[in-house]
Amino acid sequence: MSDGDYPKAPPSDIPPKHHDRARELQVELMVLEARLESANFEDKEAYRRAIREREEELDELRTEE
Repeated sequence: MSDGDYPKAPPSDIPPKHHDRARELQVELMVLEARLESANFEDKEAYRRAIREREEELDELRTEE
């Protein structure tokens, strides 16, 4: 989501039954990445961890049938 565009559709490699959750994760990632840019030093690791968690969940949705 680093291109700065609002996600209009879920990733094409996500099964249709997970589209709603994938969109939620995309929006959460976009917000977290924006907050990371302006976070103070103490908060940056928390944002990085939250981003990693959302990315991992999105990857898991790709592999579920």
